[in-house]
Amino acid sequence: MVGSAPRAIAHRDDYIDETFVYQTLGGGEREIELWGEIHAGQDRHPRPWYTGAFEYGITSGWTIDGAAQWVRDPSGLGFARFRAETRYRFSEEGQAPLDLAMSLEYESETRRATGGEEEQVLTPRLVLSRDLSRAFNTTLNLDMPVTLSPDRAVRFRYAVGTRYPAEGFLRGGVEFKQSPGEKSAALFPQLWFALPDEITIKLGLGLGLASRDDPVVARVVFESEF
Repeated sequence: MVGSAPRAIAHRDDYIDETFVYQTLGGGEREIELWGEIHAGQDRHPRPWYTGAFEYGITSGWTIDGAAQWVRDPSGLGFARFRAETRYRFSEEGQAPLDLAMSLEYESETRRATGGEEEQVLTPRLVLSRDLSRAFNTTLNLDMPVTLSPDRAVRFRYAVGTRYPAEGFLRGGVEFKQSPGEKSAALFPQLWFALPDEITIKLGLGLGLASRDDPVVARVVFESEF
């Protein structure tokens, strides 16, 4: 029945702009995601992006996932980005004053994605979670991206996400992300529709708050667990 999913399932879905939550898939569980989005672009010329992602629970506390993205630009549709990530949590949710998980992400971007040179980035991440109540899911990501190039640039960024209610057919949430050293920040309000058979539809609108960010990103995500 819609809205009857247990709390652990409701809390293990990552946010629409990839802010990670503490919970992970169960051992042997799988999830597929399909995204479609439009980036207004700094030049105000919209560019559509398409994403396919797969997530797998190795154990009840250890998850791996991968995603590939394509973008359509004036030269046509082409491959833009590959991402792989693994996450491990140290206990069940709520057993400690602060729930802690660790994540390691690898990302490779082509010139289509960056608009300049190809780039590879390795990002260790801390995922911190402490729910304000049973109805509110909250998470904080602390990232240290390392550019895999001769200069080995190390940056810092963070993301905060909150969602209410944790269960139910309709859920509302918001993410805020910032990279202080890069003068980049974005706000991403979103709505989730929890359908039967472990299917979720997510809709969101990203608002760039800094000059280097796309001013608007509209995104829709289809997600199914099996």
